Amino acid sequence: MSKPIPLAYTFGNHMHWVDMQWLWGYDVLPGSIDDMLAYCKATGVKGNINFDGIGYEKLASEAPEHLQKLRSAIADGTIEVVGGSYGQPYGLFHGGESNIRQRVYGVRTAMRVLGCRPKTFWEEEFNFYPQLPQMLVGCGFSGAALYFQWTWHTPEVPMEEAPVVQWEGHDGTQIPTATRNRMNLHQWPEDFQIFLDDLAANPPSAEDGIPPLVLQWLELMPTQDWMCRSELMIPMLAKLKADPRFEVLAVTLGEYLAKWTGKELPVRKYEMDDVWHGMTLGKNGDNHPKRSAELEHRILEAEAAAAILGLFGRPYHPWDVYPTWELEECWRNLLAAQHHDNHECEGLCGHVAEAQFAFIDKLLTNGNTIGWLARRVGGVEGDRLIFNRHGWKIQIDNVDVPAMGYWLGKSERPKCTWTIENGVAHFEEGGMVVRIDVKSATILELTTAKGSLKNLPLTFVYQQNGKEHVVNSVTSKKSARVQGRIFQIEVGREELAWIWFEPEPETSDLYMSISVRGDLPKGHIDPGYAGAVRLRIPIDRATSTIRTDGPYSVQTVGAGSSGKRKYPEGDWMTSPQWFESIEGAFTSQSFVDIAQPNGSGMQISHTSNQQWFLTKNGIENVFLASDPWDGDVRKFSAITSYKISLHQGSSNAECIKRSATAKPLSGLSTSEFHQTIEHGLESPPLPRQFSAVTVHSPNVLATAFYREQETFCARGLETYVGKGMGHPYILRLVEYDGIDGEVEVTLPGPIAKALKTNMMGEIVQELTPVPDRPTLLTTEPEKLKSFGIEAARLTVPMRGHEIATIYLDIVPGRKKFRDLDAKREIWATVHRTEDVK
Repeated sequence: MSKPIPLAYTFGNHMHWVDMQWLWGYDVLPGSIDDMLAYCKATGVKGNINFDGIGYEKLASEAPEHLQKLRSAIADGTIEVVGGSYGQPYGLFHGGESNIRQRVYGVRTAMRVLGCRPKTFWEEEFNFYPQLPQMLVGCGFSGAALYFQWTWHTPEVPMEEAPVVQWEGHDGTQIPTATRNRMNLHQWPEDFQIFLDDLAANPPSAEDGIPPLVLQWLELMPTQDWMCRSELMIPMLAKLKADPRFEVLAVTLGEYLAKWTGKELPVRKYEMDDVWHGMTLGKNGDNHPKRSAELEHRILEAEAAAAILGLFGRPYHPWDVYPTWELEECWRNLLAAQHHDNHECEGLCGHVAEAQFAFIDKLLTNGNTIGWLARRVGGVEGDRLIFNRHGWKIQIDNVDVPAMGYWLGKSERPKCTWTIENGVAHFEEGGMVVRIDVKSATILELTTAKGSLKNLPLTFVYQQNGKEHVVNSVTSKKSARVQGRIFQIEVGREELAWIWFEPEPETSDLYMSISVRGDLPKGHIDPGYAGAVRLRIPIDRATSTIRTDGPYSVQTVGAGSSGKRKYPEGDWMTSPQWFESIEGAFTSQSFVDIAQPNGSGMQISHTSNQQWFLTKNGIENVFLASDPWDGDVRKFSAITSYKISLHQGSSNAECIKRSATAKPLSGLSTSEFHQTIEHGLESPPLPRQFSAVTVHSPNVLATAFYREQETFCARGLETYVGKGMGHPYILRLVEYDGIDGEVEVTLPGPIAKALKTNMMGEIVQELTPVPDRPTLLTTEPEKLKSFGIEAARLTVPMRGHEIATIYLDIVPGRKKFRDLDAKREIWATVHRTEDVK
């Protein structure tokens, strides 16, 4: 008899507090742990746990005895923690900084609550983008897996024959990664049986003496109200173990990947064209990613304002040098709200995410760090404080607002308006010309100092009862109206859409705000992408190069993604499912840039309408889709904003800068904050203009400037560089154009210590600050002297597409303690009222 073929086996147990506990009650996570451990005990295998980080925190408070069971299983090697994010998002659909905080907060939670540090990335739901390997390695991960299960979504990543590859990220970072291959298993016994039959017909062979890996996803919950339970899976695994041709070896995913250490692995640099996310973007008007993007921006804005305010000493607001818990609680709620179920199951559980979004909004509004900064700056009646959280200067109303800083003064928007003559709306100001055909909503002309385009029709396409409708005409002459700088027009005989046009001569941009409804008089739009309301934009596909953005990256679109999308016919759990085929799909977080060979180009920035398609004669943006997974809880209206910018060549970094400052007309948060100053100057006065970060390389952008609390963040990290800093400053830099080199950055100083770290704050390299010109911080450098603020310059080595993290001990920002003991007499005996006369 021949020697049995060795097969390594491991499984991932995917469960989460978000959604699952909301719907099934308090027993979800404890029950899943019990069922997982019962499965391991009955079969003699090892597994991997994939809970959301907030779920581990809930276990600590709600089921400490089950948390202890889990800690024991981790300690004895039966279970490995994988994934390690705080809120299990579809990372592709959220901002770069959100994705970093997901990893950082998740790893910190695991170390604090479970007593272990996650080292292996593996998520059940689709979580892929080109910068992810760098983020994983930057948070201490040493292995990964790219097998995602089909659930409500239908993700596709390339099939591989090799069990393990080196997954290479956008910046060249590599991480050993288990692949999607024929040895992958879903959570159903029926799928296991098909696998067993295939295994019998086509037995695998070991490679380099390492057994092939059977990699299975499970979602264990021991209730008849669920379809994945250990009692159903144990017999299937028993059949495999009983087969005399095979020897099943128990491993965790991390243990298996470790067997490949030192082996030469094939390198795979997957691009977005190579994968399909499998989601219905545009559903409910992209409400979920839009709200996420808005609140991520506002948290980063509040962080930067609070970090700057701390440089100027007391009085602090409300108490400490930095409102650490308040801002981090905003992040924790946002990271949990970004959970994949809150997006794909929006109709089922998204109302809870809406409550989390509302909590963040309320906390930021009441905390109002920018408002407190405005009070410290002072001013006179009629002044405006404009705050810019971006790491580059922005122009608003002919005012240059410095990078990561503020401007105080008086400014007014230039007054200009439209005229309508002979069926054409006309705007002309400062060398900018806009002409729009009132009948067809065609942009007849857009001319700026940066270029010109002619005859761009704005056409909407949707499907109803299987019939496609193309809408490119207005309802009546009464539908066109002018309100100052804004020209408004109604498109479609059934009031399908309203479009508002607003030119910005100061920046040569044309803004459009579009409101669409999908509940038309003849019925709702058809479900899926086929029925979605799409904005059609004609371009010359043969000559155009298309770029778009993802989390901290820019990529070129080739043929786009292809795959399948499935939907339920009725009840999401029990009804049959149907499919539609997808081709030419690509995603965009904030812009699509179309460049021509002669260098001219047009950038379309937007407020998170993320799904786009290539068509024969152009591109389409999904504005509003109807997703049957959301059942009766579907929204049939949407509003978004676009900005059209013409250019004569544009780097990746310039595209990011242009799209980041696209202010919407819909009232969403923007990069500017206006407040009428009501309080007089406090002493000493702050400068009326200040920049906390100046990056001297155009290819590198500063994206976040914040602080954290050393005592909380240092736990479990032996080489945490913030020790002794109390509240270290943290600066994030991103290189967008693939250029290696040294990057110079001007910051407030003196800086006692500056270190380049990984994303967890662990030492990489010490940096040497040198004095710099104070005029790079403010136009009023004399006002900095009373605060002890000087300018300092750092030189940071960076490779192309690197995301760099810098920890800083900025001396003026150190906490200044009050001598409260000197005021003890106020409190010490005040309760002795018998002495009060």
